[in-house]
Amino acid sequence: MAEKRMAGALRSSIRDVALATAGPSEFGQAALRVVRTRIPFDRGCLATVDPATLMLTSATMIDVPESIGSGFATVAELEYGTSPYANTYGRLAHVPGGVQTIRDGIDGDVRNALPYGEILEPLGMDDEVRLLFRGRDDRVWGAGTLMRGAGNGFGDPEVRALAACAREIGEGLRLSLIRQAPLVMAEVSGGPAVVVVGGNDDVEWVTSRASEYLDRIGGDSCARMMPAVASAVRFRNSGVSVSTRARTADGEWLVLRAGRLDGRGSRGRVVVTLEPARPAQLVALVTELHRLTAREAEVLGHVLACETRTEIGQRMFISPYTVQDHLKSIYAKIGVNSRQELVAHLFYTHHLPHFGAPVGPDGWFTGEHRHVGRGPEANAP
Repeated sequence: MAEKRMAGALRSSIRDVALATAGPSEFGQAALRVVRTRIPFDRGCLATVDPATLMLTSATMIDVPESIGSGFATVAELEYGTSPYANTYGRLAHVPGGVQTIRDGIDGDVRNALPYGEILEPLGMDDEVRLLFRGRDDRVWGAGTLMRGAGNGFGDPEVRALAACAREIGEGLRLSLIRQAPLVMAEVSGGPAVVVVGGNDDVEWVTSRASEYLDRIGGDSCARMMPAVASAVRFRNSGVSVSTRARTADGEWLVLRAGRLDGRGSRGRVVVTLEPARPAQLVALVTELHRLTAREAEVLGHVLACETRTEIGQRMFISPYTVQDHLKSIYAKIGVNSRQELVAHLFYTHHLPHFGAPVGPDGWFTGEHRHVGRGPEANAP
């Protein structure tokens, strides 16, 4: 009975702070304080997650030293690297309730595990519980970690109470992203990234945002305009709206879309827009770059959603063995040897460079590219 009262009080209080706070950072701080009043902890973190890939996009911490926050590369390596302890949140997606202590999640002596040696022990902590937060749409919008010092582990009733209020936290995160969206978009838009290509394939007009993107692609003053001009030429030759992809010198993928601006026939002006690739486009990027088949691309999309071979097989109406055959082919084409290496490669190449930029209502970054360092898989093929 006491456990149910605790869970009910937590849900009610979290719904209150979800209505009273603005963005995800403010909500995260308030939600952690609410949880702490009922389930004490020494240090805590609540993060937003990109629902398409379950990869972290921002973090709000309470009583965690700044040195840990700035050392995100260590956290990223533990979460998305290739050690046996990696992909913690991905695994948690398959745990009922989405809540688990480190002792339940790791076989053997916890003190010999990397998460303990790299995170808990340096912070003077001895136990942690990890959580995934799903909204009412059943998509994962956040993740969290609560830590306690020696001799004060989390008990089963506390874990169950946390699982009972996880959906309120997930919905609160989702609503906070929506509520923050107008302000974020106003702050980071910087105007449209547009290039206008004339009838003779000469560049007539470039916005400052587009110029910044093209500068990052590199080349001299003429060559840097080639991706936009090439997109316009492809559009003229095909007669239908097309999109092309280009990679900047610092490793980010951009999507260029071309369409008719005015005039008739093949020599009218063409407008080309540039934007960072989003998660929905990530599979298309990897498919084109590594020449994946349509079936392999479909499997890759399910892998990024942290689905198991059995779940992928059920969705695609094929056997888990056929899924594994597709995975082996994907690994060979991308140059990795396992699912963990695949996720690590995609995280360090396409996701980590954005970390720290504002997050939009879809859970993906809206702000400028912000390189924060990469792990050892950054140079993987």
